[in-house]
Amino acid sequence: MHFAHIFLTFESLWADILRDYTPQATSTTLSSALQPTSPLLSYLLVNPYDSPSLFTSTLAAPTAPSPPLVNLLQTVRPRGLLRSARLKRDLEYLLRLNTTDLEVVLAKYPGDKVADFCAHIRKTVHERPWTLLSYAWCFYMAVFSGGRWIRAGLLRAGPDFWQACETSDRLQPSALSDRGLSFWHFPGHFDGEDIKVEFKAHLAAAETLFTADERVDIIEEAKNIFQLCASLVQELDEMAEAHDAEDDHRQDKAPQATTNTEEGLRSKLAAEHIILVSSMDKPGDRVMRFVRRPEVTGTMIALGCLACVALLRGQ
Repeated sequence: MHFAHIFLTFESLWADILRDYTPQATSTTLSSALQPTSPLLSYLLVNPYDSPSLFTSTLAAPTAPSPPLVNLLQTVRPRGLLRSARLKRDLEYLLRLNTTDLEVVLAKYPGDKVADFCAHIRKTVHERPWTLLSYAWCFYMAVFSGGRWIRAGLLRAGPDFWQACETSDRLQPSALSDRGLSFWHFPGHFDGEDIKVEFKAHLAAAETLFTADERVDIIEEAKNIFQLCASLVQELDEMAEAHDAEDDHRQDKAPQATTNTEEGLRSKLAAEHIILVSSMDKPGDRVMRFVRRPEVTGTMIALGCLACVALLRGQ
């Protein structure tokens, strides 16, 4: 949920720019192509009183991207690279939510650091749209560079682990490429290698598009991304610890059985009822139970760190 908001925000901002600045001749075709890849409106969670410059055409108006930049933003992401639709499909399955309920959950940030990160993305892209390439490089290359390793580790958990939310037939690993773990999978016969090569080729071809200042902006924003990712991992750690402490507190408050058999039975049933009610499947509880799984916690930490590795390696 934490990192999903980041992908949803920068990919929807990307779609907004292409919608607003693409020549009219291709805007109809483009809008239909962008529809499934922009599942979260970029300003859905923005408070206009906190960010007035995002809602005015006179004060701190957005920096219009140059035609060459718009053309690059149209072509730099090959078909099959976008992650937003896959993230939402995975979340619907893992959290046992339908599409409408997931939209309700996404209408609230899961933590303050997520809200800060998303506000930073909107402000930065608003002022310097070329920094979208910082997000493309850090997050897409993170999925490419470590995605197969993370995916393999998650699949090794076995069908029983992924069956926890499933009530029908046993879920086979192959089905996880369509739901549950589709974020880590790519279409086609090359496991994303062809998409990665095309993505990097487009970036290399764009070397001459940017001024020296724009190049500095892209590099500096990549550094900001690493720091903000670290803040998300720290917040997740704190949330998991707080949830564990809350569970311990609930257990301590549960009534204890007495020596009287009938009274003890009633107390035991009452205690079980309290525990059951307190652990009912609210969306927030589902999120935290999922986060606390060792395989998932490791994945989130790895995702937060892989962006740094991808940039430092430069390949």
